[in-house]
Amino acid sequence: MKIKHVMTKDPACCVPSDTAQRAASLMRDQDAGVVPVIENEQSRKVVGVVTDRDLCMNVVAEGRDPRTTQIHECMTAVVVSASPQDSVDKATELMRENVIRRVLVIDERHRVAGIVSMADLVGRSNVKTTETHETLKTVSAPSREPSKPRAKSRRAA
Repeated sequence: MKIKHVMTKDPACCVPSDTAQRAASLMRDQDAGVVPVIENEQSRKVVGVVTDRDLCMNVVAEGRDPRTTQIHECMTAVVVSASPQDSVDKATELMRENVIRRVLVIDERHRVAGIVSMADLVGRSNVKTTETHETLKTVSAPSREPSKPRAKSRRAA
């Protein structure tokens, strides 16, 4: 089965000058965890992606104002992508190798065509259950040990 058969087509996109708040609003409205970043609406050429994690780590955790922080300041410029003609096995392989849950689908002119997610693969394809389970396990593993909460200091009264 090909990626074009399971991908979410024509996703909502941002441009680099959009704000983090706009990206977060699109994610909420589209029930998505990633928004492709395109050069402009005319070309739809992909220049990056912004994920919910990018917004959390690069905006919220740093105390930046999402209303003024532009996407180019917090996006991921390196895009893992596939072609609509690639097999769903290729998408699964890319997810596992790059420890990601979504792959951008880009056409031959480097324009965004869609997004394929782990949910798309599980829900719409005939990917082998064990392969999907292993990929999900890989991409869901923590990348590092979580920070331990600091003990609160107490003042002597």
